[in-house]
Amino acid sequence: MHAVTKSARQQLHIIRTYPVATVVALGSSLCVLYCGHLTHHSGHAIAYLIAVWLCAFATDIVVYHRPSPFIGFPIRHSSAQESAVILACTLLGQVFLYFRFSDLWDAMHGVPKLALITLIVFTYPIFLAVIYIFLYRYKPGELGINLRYWYLPLLIHLLWGSIAVTTAKETIIWHDYIEQNGIVGTLITGIICAALAEEFTRMLLQTRLSALFQDQGMGFVTATLLWVCIHIPSSYPHTKDGKVILLYFIKLATLVPHGLLWGYITQRTKSLLPAVLVHGLNFWGLQNSF
Repeated sequence: MHAVTKSARQQLHIIRTYPVATVVALGSSLCVLYCGHLTHHSGHAIAYLIAVWLCAFATDIVVYHRPSPFIGFPIRHSSAQESAVILACTLLGQVFLYFRFSDLWDAMHGVPKLALITLIVFTYPIFLAVIYIFLYRYKPGELGINLRYWYLPLLIHLLWGSIAVTTAKETIIWHDYIEQNGIVGTLITGIICAALAEEFTRMLLQTRLSALFQDQGMGFVTATLLWVCIHIPSSYPHTKDGKVILLYFIKLATLVPHGLLWGYITQRTKSLLPAVLVHGLNFWGLQNSF
């Protein structure tokens, strides 16, 4: 009961201390409800928001109930310098994604296309990892590479999955992914290709930007919005219809709540593993059910 009380206080503390983050969370929640209303799936939208809050609250309870010594995410160099490096690498990764998912890709050949392909090391933050480990000399533990709270994803998936099965069973895509990619392929695609790359970059962004802004809420929000923008090249509707574009960005904003959740899990546990396993195995489809 003590852990539950402390968790409730933690949630209230966040609301009072980080007003910008609170406003963004509320704004994105309104986008969720609006999209749910448009698609006649308001129940799904409400269930999604409840799942996000419940999983964040459960994370706090676990951390307070079983506190564990941690290294944290130390910043050895200038936060401005590190932020600039991370943002530059992220931008280069976006350049590859822009061309890869544009109509220009199939028309490109030779050296230009080969040059763009080399940017994959920025899309999947291979180059960024090399910089932090070999140039900046960070130890793996200082980058969240540890087994702390390895069991937390079991609880998160139980909560998230139960809500998905109860309210939006038709959107669960586990079977489709496994049928298409096999179990091993599904795990590699979800955990390695998507979650590990994105959660590593998110951790670096939200910790460095928090230090740069001297405001953890602003760091979290900025990192999450940048993560949302990563999805634009592969999903942007190539149309001049202003209404379609506006609805697209409203729908895009519905990614913000669970993006904030995954960043919060990493910050609270001081480990990449829980968020990577929650993100990488998120085939419940709840966030796409409205």
